[in-house]
Amino acid sequence: MFVKLFSLYNSTAQGRTPLEDFTTEGFAGIIKQNIEILNSFISWLKLPETNYRIYTQVKYPLENDLNCIVDLVLESEITICFIENKVDSKEGWRQIERYAKVLDLIDKPNKYLKYCTKRVDIKSYQYHNFQQFRWYEIANWLSSQFSHVGIVKDYLQFLEKHQMAKDTSITTDTVVSMKKLLQTYEAMVFHVSNAESEFRKIFPNANPKKSRQSEFKMIENSDRVDRFANKILKIKDQDCELLFCIHFETVKLQTQIWININHPQANQLLVRAKSSGFQFWEDEYGIGIFMDCKLYQFIESEDSDQKIKEWFANSFLKFREFINSNPDLNWDKKVLL
Repeated sequence: MFVKLFSLYNSTAQGRTPLEDFTTEGFAGIIKQNIEILNSFISWLKLPETNYRIYTQVKYPLENDLNCIVDLVLESEITICFIENKVDSKEGWRQIERYAKVLDLIDKPNKYLKYCTKRVDIKSYQYHNFQQFRWYEIANWLSSQFSHVGIVKDYLQFLEKHQMAKDTSITTDTVVSMKKLLQTYEAMVFHVSNAESEFRKIFPNANPKKSRQSEFKMIENSDRVDRFANKILKIKDQDCELLFCIHFETVKLQTQIWININHPQANQLLVRAKSSGFQFWEDEYGIGIFMDCKLYQFIESEDSDQKIKEWFANSFLKFREFINSNPDLNWDKKVLL
Protein backbone atom coordinates (compact mmCIF):
# COMPACT_ATOMS: atom_id res chain seq x y z
CA MET A 1 0.00 0.00 0.00
CA PHE A 2 2.70 2.52 1.03
CA VAL A 3 4.74 1.72 -2.10
CA LYS A 4 1.76 2.54 -4.34
CA LEU A 5 0.84 5.62 -2.34
CA PHE A 6 4.38 6.93 -2.57
CA SER A 7 4.29 6.60 -6.36
CA LEU A 8 1.22 8.84 -6.39
CA TYR A 9 2.66 11.21 -3.79
CA ASN A 10 5.97 11.49 -5.61
CA SER A 11 4.26 12.46 -8.85
CA THR A 12 2.48 15.40 -7.22
CA ALA A 13 4.80 16.45 -4.37
CA GLN A 14 6.10 19.99 -4.50
CA GLY A 15 8.83 19.71 -1.86
CA ARG A 16 12.50 18.98 -2.44
CA THR A 17 12.50 15.72 -0.48
CA PRO A 18 9.29 13.79 -1.24
CA LEU A 19 10.67 10.45 -0.01
CA GLU A 20 11.68 11.91 3.36
CA ASP A 21 8.38 13.73 3.77
CA PHE A 22 6.33 10.67 2.81
CA THR A 23 8.35 8.38 5.08
CA THR A 24 7.77 10.75 7.99
CA GLU A 25 4.05 11.19 7.31
CA GLY A 26 3.56 7.44 6.93
CA PHE A 27 5.26 6.71 10.23
CA ALA A 28 3.41 9.52 11.99
CA GLY A 29 0.12 8.15 10.69
CA ILE A 30 0.87 4.75 12.21
CA ILE A 31 1.70 6.04 15.68
CA LYS A 32 -1.24 8.46 15.62
CA GLN A 33 -3.79 5.74 14.95
CA ASN A 34 -2.39 3.02 17.22
CA ILE A 35 -1.84 3.95 20.87
CA GLU A 36 -0.01 0.67 21.59
CA ILE A 37 2.56 1.40 18.88
CA LEU A 38 2.89 5.02 20.06
CA ASN A 39 3.51 3.96 23.66
CA SER A 40 6.08 1.41 22.51
CA PHE A 41 7.81 4.08 20.41
CA ILE A 42 7.90 6.44 23.42
CA SER A 43 9.51 3.67 25.44
CA TRP A 44 11.95 2.88 22.61
CA LEU A 45 13.01 6.55 22.54
CA LYS A 46 13.32 6.53 26.35
CA LEU A 47 10.97 9.50 26.73
CA PRO A 48 8.92 10.11 29.89
CA GLU A 49 5.72 8.08 29.77
CA THR A 50 2.81 10.49 29.44
CA ASN A 51 0.21 11.52 26.87
CA TYR A 52 1.78 12.92 23.69
CA ARG A 53 0.44 14.96 20.82
CA ILE A 54 2.02 14.25 17.43
CA TYR A 55 2.77 16.87 14.79
CA THR A 56 4.63 16.84 11.48
CA GLN A 57 6.41 19.56 9.49
CA VAL A 58 6.13 22.06 12.35
CA LYS A 59 7.46 25.54 11.60
CA TYR A 60 9.31 27.40 14.36
CA PRO A 61 10.49 30.99 13.73
CA LEU A 62 13.94 32.06 14.89
CA GLU A 63 14.84 35.69 15.35
CA ASN A 64 17.87 36.73 13.29
CA ASP A 65 18.27 33.22 11.89
CA LEU A 66 16.70 30.82 9.41
CA ASN A 67 13.38 29.42 10.53
CA CYS A 68 13.11 25.71 11.36
CA ILE A 69 10.66 23.14 10.00
CA VAL A 70 10.86 20.07 12.22
CA ASP A 71 9.86 16.77 10.60
CA LEU A 72 8.25 15.12 13.63
CA VAL A 73 7.37 16.60 17.02
CA LEU A 74 6.17 14.67 20.06
CA GLU A 75 4.83 16.97 22.75
CA SER A 76 3.21 16.64 26.17
CA GLU A 77 2.66 19.06 29.03
CA ILE A 78 6.19 18.51 30.36
CA THR A 79 8.13 17.11 27.40
CA ILE A 80 8.96 18.05 23.82
CA CYS A 81 10.92 15.89 21.39
CA PHE A 82 12.14 16.99 17.95
CA ILE A 83 12.88 14.21 15.44
CA GLU A 84 14.65 15.12 12.21
CA ASN A 85 14.46 12.42 9.52
CA LYS A 86 16.89 11.94 6.64
CA VAL A 87 16.74 9.45 3.78
CA ASP A 88 18.79 10.49 0.75
CA SER A 89 19.94 13.87 2.05
CA LYS A 90 22.29 15.10 4.75
CA GLU A 91 21.88 17.60 7.55
CA GLY A 92 20.78 21.02 6.35
CA TRP A 93 22.88 24.09 7.06
CA ARG A 94 23.35 24.33 10.86
CA GLN A 95 20.13 22.34 11.18
CA ILE A 96 20.84 20.64 14.51
CA GLU A 97 22.26 23.87 15.91
CA ARG A 98 19.13 25.80 14.91
CA TYR A 99 16.81 23.12 16.33
CA ALA A 100 18.74 23.38 19.59
CA LYS A 101 18.15 27.15 19.64
CA VAL A 102 14.42 26.55 19.25
CA LEU A 103 14.42 24.01 22.08
CA ASP A 104 16.22 26.52 24.31
CA LEU A 105 13.28 28.89 23.81
CA ILE A 106 10.63 26.33 24.78
CA ASP A 107 9.53 26.36 28.40
CA LYS A 108 9.36 22.65 29.25
CA PRO A 109 11.48 20.68 31.72
CA ASN A 110 12.17 17.76 29.35
CA LYS A 111 13.65 18.47 25.93
CA TYR A 112 14.89 15.90 23.42
CA LEU A 113 16.50 16.10 20.01
CA LYS A 114 16.62 12.97 17.82
CA TYR A 115 18.27 12.50 14.43
CA CYS A 116 17.16 9.58 12.24
CA THR A 117 19.04 8.72 9.03
CA LYS A 118 19.16 6.05 6.36
CA ARG A 119 22.96 5.99 6.25
CA VAL A 120 25.66 6.55 8.85
CA ASP A 121 25.95 10.29 9.60
CA ILE A 122 27.70 10.71 12.94
CA LYS A 123 27.13 13.97 14.84
CA SER A 124 29.04 15.33 17.83
CA TYR A 125 26.17 17.28 19.41
CA GLN A 126 25.75 16.42 23.11
CA TYR A 127 22.86 18.49 24.51
CA HIS A 128 19.07 18.17 24.74
CA ASN A 129 19.35 14.39 25.30
CA PHE A 130 20.58 14.11 21.72
CA GLN A 131 20.27 10.67 20.17
CA GLN A 132 21.00 9.28 16.71
CA PHE A 133 19.45 6.21 15.16
CA ARG A 134 18.82 4.85 11.69
CA TRP A 135 15.72 3.79 9.78
CA TYR A 136 16.72 0.13 9.88
CA GLU A 137 16.55 0.32 13.69
CA ILE A 138 12.98 1.59 13.49
CA ALA A 139 12.25 -1.22 11.02
CA ASN A 140 13.74 -3.79 13.42
CA TRP A 141 11.68 -2.44 16.32
CA LEU A 142 8.46 -2.44 14.28
CA SER A 143 9.17 -5.91 12.91
CA SER A 144 9.92 -7.39 16.33
CA GLN A 145 6.85 -5.91 18.03
CA PHE A 146 4.13 -5.23 15.47
CA SER A 147 4.74 -7.22 12.26
CA HIS A 148 1.28 -8.78 12.72
CA VAL A 149 -0.38 -5.36 12.25
CA GLY A 150 -1.44 -4.89 8.62
CA ILE A 151 -0.44 -1.24 8.23
CA VAL A 152 2.93 -1.93 9.87
CA LYS A 153 3.54 -4.80 7.47
CA ASP A 154 2.81 -2.46 4.55
CA TYR A 155 5.13 0.20 5.98
CA LEU A 156 7.95 -2.33 6.44
CA GLN A 157 7.58 -3.34 2.79
CA PHE A 158 7.89 0.34 1.87
CA LEU A 159 11.08 0.67 3.95
CA GLU A 160 12.49 -2.47 2.32
CA LYS A 161 11.65 -1.14 -1.14
CA HIS A 162 13.75 1.95 -0.43
CA GLN A 163 16.63 0.06 1.23
CA MET A 164 15.81 1.49 4.66
CA ALA A 165 15.10 -1.73 6.55
CA LYS A 166 18.58 -3.25 6.76
CA ASP A 167 21.87 -2.21 8.33
CA THR A 168 24.23 -1.18 5.50
CA SER A 169 27.23 -0.40 7.73
CA ILE A 170 30.52 -1.95 6.64
CA THR A 171 31.72 -4.25 9.41
CA THR A 172 34.36 -6.96 9.70
CA ASP A 173 31.64 -9.52 9.04
CA THR A 174 30.61 -7.62 5.90
CA VAL A 175 34.16 -7.64 4.52
CA VAL A 176 34.63 -11.34 5.29
CA SER A 177 31.27 -12.13 3.68
CA MET A 178 32.20 -10.16 0.55
CA LYS A 179 35.37 -12.20 0.15
CA LYS A 180 33.38 -15.43 0.38
CA LEU A 181 30.28 -14.31 -1.56
CA LEU A 182 31.11 -15.72 -4.99
CA GLN A 183 32.37 -19.00 -3.54
CA THR A 184 29.18 -19.34 -1.47
CA TYR A 185 26.97 -18.50 -4.45
CA GLU A 186 28.69 -21.08 -6.65
CA ALA A 187 28.33 -23.75 -3.95
CA MET A 188 24.60 -23.09 -3.56
CA VAL A 189 24.00 -23.19 -7.31
CA PHE A 190 25.94 -26.46 -7.49
CA HIS A 191 23.84 -28.17 -4.82
CA VAL A 192 20.52 -27.05 -6.29
CA SER A 193 21.63 -28.10 -9.77
CA ASN A 194 22.96 -31.38 -8.36
CA ALA A 195 19.50 -32.20 -6.99
CA GLU A 196 17.82 -31.68 -10.38
CA SER A 197 18.57 -35.20 -11.57
CA GLU A 198 16.79 -36.67 -8.52
CA PHE A 199 13.83 -34.35 -9.07
CA ARG A 200 13.55 -35.49 -12.70
CA LYS A 201 13.63 -39.15 -11.65
CA ILE A 202 10.80 -38.70 -9.16
CA PHE A 203 8.83 -36.19 -11.26
CA PRO A 204 9.82 -37.17 -14.81
CA ASN A 205 7.25 -34.89 -16.47
CA ALA A 206 7.85 -31.78 -14.37
CA ASN A 207 10.79 -30.16 -16.22
CA PRO A 208 12.03 -27.91 -13.37
CA LYS A 209 12.86 -24.34 -14.36
CA LYS A 210 15.00 -21.51 -13.08
CA SER A 211 13.38 -18.23 -12.20
CA ARG A 212 13.17 -15.80 -15.12
CA GLN A 213 15.25 -13.44 -13.01
CA SER A 214 18.99 -13.92 -12.79
CA GLU A 215 19.98 -16.04 -9.82
CA PHE A 216 21.66 -13.04 -8.16
CA LYS A 217 18.38 -11.11 -8.56
CA MET A 218 16.50 -14.08 -7.14
CA ILE A 219 18.78 -14.06 -4.10
CA GLU A 220 18.15 -10.32 -3.64
CA ASN A 221 14.37 -10.62 -3.98
CA SER A 222 13.65 -14.02 -2.42
CA ASP A 223 16.81 -14.93 -0.49
CA ARG A 224 17.30 -18.21 -2.34
CA VAL A 225 18.58 -20.21 -5.31
CA ASP A 226 15.78 -22.44 -6.59
CA ARG A 227 14.25 -24.66 -9.24
CA PHE A 228 10.50 -25.11 -9.64
CA ALA A 229 7.64 -26.63 -11.61
CA ASN A 230 4.71 -24.24 -11.99
CA LYS A 231 0.96 -24.77 -12.59
CA ILE A 232 0.95 -28.19 -10.95
CA LEU A 233 -2.86 -28.26 -10.52
CA LYS A 234 -5.36 -28.51 -13.37
CA ILE A 235 -7.05 -25.28 -12.27
CA LYS A 236 -4.52 -22.75 -13.52
CA ASP A 237 -6.16 -19.37 -12.89
CA GLN A 238 -3.92 -18.94 -9.84
CA ASP A 239 -0.39 -20.24 -9.36
CA CYS A 240 0.57 -23.44 -7.60
CA GLU A 241 4.18 -24.61 -7.75
CA LEU A 242 6.48 -27.36 -6.54
CA LEU A 243 9.84 -25.85 -5.65
CA PHE A 244 13.17 -26.82 -4.10
CA CYS A 245 15.81 -24.35 -3.01
CA ILE A 246 18.57 -23.25 -0.68
CA HIS A 247 17.81 -20.19 1.46
CA PHE A 248 20.70 -17.88 2.28
CA GLU A 249 19.65 -15.98 5.41
CA THR A 250 18.05 -18.95 7.18
CA VAL A 251 20.81 -21.25 5.84
CA LYS A 252 18.59 -24.18 5.00
CA LEU A 253 17.50 -26.58 2.28
CA GLN A 254 13.79 -26.52 1.50
CA THR A 255 11.26 -28.33 -0.68
CA GLN A 256 7.73 -26.97 -0.84
CA ILE A 257 4.42 -26.67 -2.58
CA TRP A 258 3.23 -23.07 -2.70
CA ILE A 259 -0.31 -22.12 -3.73
CA ASN A 260 -1.80 -18.69 -4.29
CA ILE A 261 -4.22 -17.74 -1.51
CA ASN A 262 -6.95 -17.11 -4.12
CA HIS A 263 -6.66 -20.55 -5.71
CA PRO A 264 -9.97 -22.43 -5.16
CA GLN A 265 -8.07 -25.46 -3.81
CA ALA A 266 -5.82 -23.54 -1.40
CA ASN A 267 -7.64 -24.44 1.82
CA GLN A 268 -8.19 -28.02 0.74
CA LEU A 269 -4.49 -28.44 0.01
CA LEU A 270 -3.57 -26.98 3.41
CA VAL A 271 -5.92 -29.34 5.28
CA ARG A 272 -4.48 -32.39 3.49
CA ALA A 273 -0.90 -31.23 4.10
CA LYS A 274 -1.52 -30.74 7.82
CA SER A 275 -2.91 -34.25 8.14
CA SER A 276 0.17 -35.57 6.33
CA GLY A 277 2.56 -33.97 8.83
CA PHE A 278 4.06 -31.24 6.66
CA GLN A 279 5.13 -27.91 8.08
CA PHE A 280 3.22 -24.96 6.68
CA TRP A 281 2.87 -21.19 6.63
CA GLU A 282 0.11 -18.88 5.47
CA ASP A 283 0.22 -15.17 4.61
CA GLU A 284 -1.75 -12.67 2.54
CA TYR A 285 -0.21 -13.99 -0.69
CA GLY A 286 -0.42 -17.73 -0.36
CA ILE A 287 0.05 -20.97 1.54
CA GLY A 288 3.24 -22.98 1.67
CA ILE A 289 3.63 -26.59 2.79
CA PHE A 290 7.23 -27.60 3.17
CA MET A 291 10.11 -29.66 4.52
CA ASP A 292 13.41 -28.08 5.44
CA CYS A 293 16.82 -28.89 6.87
CA LYS A 294 19.56 -26.67 8.27
CA LEU A 295 22.79 -26.68 6.27
CA TYR A 296 24.71 -26.83 9.55
CA GLN A 297 23.90 -30.54 9.67
CA PHE A 298 26.28 -31.14 6.79
CA ILE A 299 29.30 -29.25 8.16
CA GLU A 300 32.44 -31.43 8.16
CA SER A 301 30.48 -34.34 6.74
CA GLU A 302 32.73 -36.74 4.85
CA ASP A 303 30.47 -36.62 1.79
CA SER A 304 28.34 -33.49 2.20
CA ASP A 305 27.64 -33.20 -1.54
CA GLN A 306 26.04 -36.63 -1.65
CA LYS A 307 24.19 -36.21 1.65
CA ILE A 308 22.65 -32.90 0.55
CA LYS A 309 21.56 -34.57 -2.67
CA GLU A 310 20.06 -37.45 -0.66
CA TRP A 311 18.15 -35.05 1.58
CA PHE A 312 16.59 -33.39 -1.44
CA ALA A 313 15.78 -36.81 -2.97
CA ASN A 314 14.03 -37.94 0.23
CA SER A 315 12.02 -34.71 0.36
CA PHE A 316 10.97 -35.21 -3.27
CA LEU A 317 9.78 -38.72 -2.38
CA LYS A 318 7.68 -37.34 0.49
CA PHE A 319 5.94 -34.96 -1.88
CA ARG A 320 5.59 -37.75 -4.46
CA GLU A 321 3.79 -39.83 -1.80
CA PHE A 322 1.58 -36.87 -0.86
CA ILE A 323 0.54 -36.31 -4.47
CA ASN A 324 -0.08 -40.02 -5.04
CA SER A 325 -2.17 -40.23 -1.85
CA ASN A 326 -4.40 -37.30 -2.84
CA PRO A 327 -5.37 -37.92 -6.49
CA ASP A 328 -8.65 -36.01 -6.07
CA LEU A 329 -6.75 -32.71 -5.78
CA ASN A 330 -6.71 -32.47 -9.59
CA TRP A 331 -2.96 -32.58 -10.12
CA ASP A 332 -1.61 -31.63 -13.51
CA LYS A 333 0.02 -34.41 -15.51
CA LYS A 334 3.45 -32.80 -15.06
CA VAL A 335 3.59 -34.06 -11.45
CA LEU A 336 1.89 -37.41 -12.14
CA LEU A 337 3.59 -40.64 -13.17
